Amino acid sequence: MISFITPTRCPEPANLARIRAMLPKGSEFIVVSTPGGAGHARNIGAAAASGDVLVFVDDDVQLLADWNWEEWLRWDWQFAIASQYWPAPGVNVAMMRLEATLLNVLHCVFRYKLFMSGFAAVRREAFQAVGGYRESVTFEEHSITLDFYQHHFRGARLPVRVRVLRRWTGWTPVNHVTSRGKDHPPPRPGEVEVSRL
Repeated sequence: MISFITPTRCPEPANLARIRAMLPKGSEFIVVSTPGGAGHARNIGAAAASGDVLVFVDDDVQLLADWNWEEWLRWDWQFAIASQYWPAPGVNVAMMRLEATLLNVLHCVFRYKLFMSGFAAVRREAFQAVGGYRESVTFEEHSITLDFYQHHFRGARLPVRVRVLRRWTGWTPVNHVTSRGKDHPPPRPGEVEVSRL
């Protein structure tokens, strides 16, 4: 089973329905709205997941894919990223285009698979081997990527395109979604919702 995990600070029903509609049938959808930052929420979602593959999807993206997990799971990878990131028309400004272009160059030219959670998949064993997201660092996605490489895990680019619906702010030294410096409480009732699609 594939478990899709979405951390969100504002679990708006319309937005969650939009995300649910773009995911493949037969998968598990986990929404985590606990406080403590995105990495903390992703770790809680991973603990609640029953799938062998964990896919982290942000609540501010649109995924474009012809889902073919049966084929993709035969490929040799422990973690995987999207093939392309690009801003949606509403946020398609020069800075967003530049950041998306740099990210795509990092992936395509330098073959560095940055585990960006707009869409990022990992086999459960690999996620557990690195201990999940570090909740004590500012740039959790960079940190877990380095952990994967230090364990000599293989990364892949899956044929999934990510359209970013909100401007990125994570590149700044002040990252409001990070788990660093926040309390990491256990989830309260209703802060983790698990459903089958």
